[in-house]
Amino acid sequence: MAINKECDFIMAEEYFDQTCPVCGSKNFIFDRNKRELICTSCGYVIAVMDIETGPEWRSFEGDEVDKSRVGLPPSYLLQDKGLSTIISSGDEDSMGRKIDVKRKRDFNRLRKWQQRISAYSSVERNLQNAITYLNQLGDKLNVPRPILEHAAYLYRKALKMDLVRGRAINSIVAAALYIALRHYGAPRTIKSVARAAGVDKKELGRCYRLLVRELRIKMPVIDPNQYIRRIVSSANLDSRVILEAENIIKMAKEKKITAGKDPVGLAAAAVYFAATKLGYKITQRDIALAADITEVTVRNRCKSLAEELGLEEPPRSSERRSRRILQRNK
Repeated sequence: MAINKECDFIMAEEYFDQTCPVCGSKNFIFDRNKRELICTSCGYVIAVMDIETGPEWRSFEGDEVDKSRVGLPPSYLLQDKGLSTIISSGDEDSMGRKIDVKRKRDFNRLRKWQQRISAYSSVERNLQNAITYLNQLGDKLNVPRPILEHAAYLYRKALKMDLVRGRAINSIVAAALYIALRHYGAPRTIKSVARAAGVDKKELGRCYRLLVRELRIKMPVIDPNQYIRRIVSSANLDSRVILEAENIIKMAKEKKITAGKDPVGLAAAAVYFAATKLGYKITQRDIALAADITEVTVRNRCKSLAEELGLEEPPRSSERRSRRILQRNK
C-alpha cells in the first residue's frame, strides 16, 4: 500500500499488500472522520473500521476533571505497539504505601518473566533490537518522531516479508530511516546516514534498493534546494547566498539540466557560484567539505553549470598566482 502522511498506519497495516477489487490499484488513503479506507484511484471504499478512537465522554465548560481512561496511542516505536501492560519498577502500590520485602521479591520475579515473555520468539527479539537501534540512530541524527514511526513501519514490513534474514539489522534500519527521511522531505545524504549508523555506504545502498524494490516504494525526487541551507550553514556563509543559489537552481531547472544529477552536487555548485558572485573568497574544497562530498563532484557540477547557464567560474588559486606573475613581468 502506498504510504502518505494522512494514512492511519496502525489501522491499515493488514491491507498494505492488497489491491483494489475495482481498478487494481494499491494506493489507499484513510479517512479519519468516516473511518474508511478509500482507493485514491477510483474512490472505492476498501474497508470500514469499526473502532472509534474518539473520546467516550462529554466535556462541559468549567469541568477540569480529566475523564480519560485510556493510555498512549499505538506506536510502531514500541515492540508491542504500546498495547501491553508493564509492571513498573517502583516500590509503592497504587495508594502510595511501601511494598514489603516478600511482595517486592514476587514483583521482581513477575517483572523478569514479563520481559522474557515479551521477546519470546526470534522475530520479536529481532524487532526489539531493531527498534532500540532505530531510536539511538534517530537521536544521533536528530530525527523527529513521525519520521522514526515511518521508518519503524517500513522495518516491520520488511521483517514480515522476510527481507531481514541474512542481513545486518543496523543496515536495514538505516535504509528504512533513509527512505523515511526522503519521504518526509527532510533528506540526508546516504553517506551521512551510513556514517551515523556505522555501516558501509555500499551496503546501505544495497539495502535501500532492496527495500524500494521489494516493498514497491515510489521514492520522491529530491529538490536540490533542500540541501542549500545546510551547505550554507556548514560553510558559515550569509543568508544572501541562499537566495542567489536558489536562483541558480531555478535557472538550471528551466534549462532542464538537473535530471539525473546528484542533488547534493548541484546544490554545492550553486552555493559555490553564489558565494563567489557575492564576493566571498571560498574554494571548491571548502564547499565540498561543507556538503560532505568529494571535490571532484563539485568541480564537475560547476563545469556543467558554467557551460549550460553561461556562469563565469572564478579562476583557481594557481591561475591567480600565474596571472600575478605575468602582471609583475609586464
